[in-house]
Amino acid sequence: MSTRIVLAAVVLLAFNLAATGDAFAQKTKTKGSTPEVTQPQSNTLDPYDPDDLEEILDEGDAAYFVEDGQDPDYEYAFEMYSLAAEAGDGYAMNRVALMYDRGEFVAQDYGKAFDWYLKAAEAGLPAGQSNVGSMYHSGDGVAQSNAEALHWYRLAAGNGYGYAMYALGDMYLAGDGVTKDAEEATAWYQKASDAGEANGHWSLSLRYLYGDGVGKDTQRAAELGYLALTNGLQVAWDEFKDIRNADTSPNYRRAIQEMLKRDGFYTGTIDGSFGPATQRAIEAAFGSAL
Repeated sequence: MSTRIVLAAVVLLAFNLAATGDAFAQKTKTKGSTPEVTQPQSNTLDPYDPDDLEEILDEGDAAYFVEDGQDPDYEYAFEMYSLAAEAGDGYAMNRVALMYDRGEFVAQDYGKAFDWYLKAAEAGLPAGQSNVGSMYHSGDGVAQSNAEALHWYRLAAGNGYGYAMYALGDMYLAGDGVTKDAEEATAWYQKASDAGEANGHWSLSLRYLYGDGVGKDTQRAAELGYLALTNGLQVAWDEFKDIRNADTSPNYRRAIQEMLKRDGFYTGTIDGSFGPATQRAIEAAFGSAL
């Protein structure tokens, strides 16, 4: 199984580790909301016609991104994305790559995933550039190379892609292909956070929480951790649910409760004890800013 897929929660106890998050966090929809699927015959649409291309992409998105409780139509999504990808659309190339990466409708194939990510990257799509970096970093579908990972992450970061900024922070924190540098890692996490990347919020939160690469500031750590939670980052929820077993300061836990109370999720005592009422508040706050 891919090491990128099994990357999981960050343990708050670890002083020298950043939150790694799921690499798939970067491989998400980057277009707007989509209409209901009407599923016209693909042979009636011309992907080289700008209006038809937009309809093809909307149809693919509507089949893939469905409301809770509905089943995605991966077969139809793959058909639409493939039609647009063959015509050279970078967004569609990235979507086809992701479906090979995850094994959605098609058999999981990291080699094909890498090839399509590379096409999207070469078409100038920042998400594709970041995904190529991820494949090089993990060695999925291509020989592992930290140098290539850094190259593609830096290219995507230079194009404003927040996940790539976060990934660069992880590489500096771990010393992957670069000299280990907590301050440089923190700087990249700050850029990712400023770009709105939830993984950046969380990793920067840990740096402030433990004073690694930046001065310790439990209030700032709590604000960033809460921001990651309300932006739907799973690792933030997981760690807050288990925070009573972690080596965190009472001030940090109380600050989280205060924000939960401020936003109407919690009505209990600000005591730093993450009991059942606080846990319910955390669950209610999760993803509320999305």
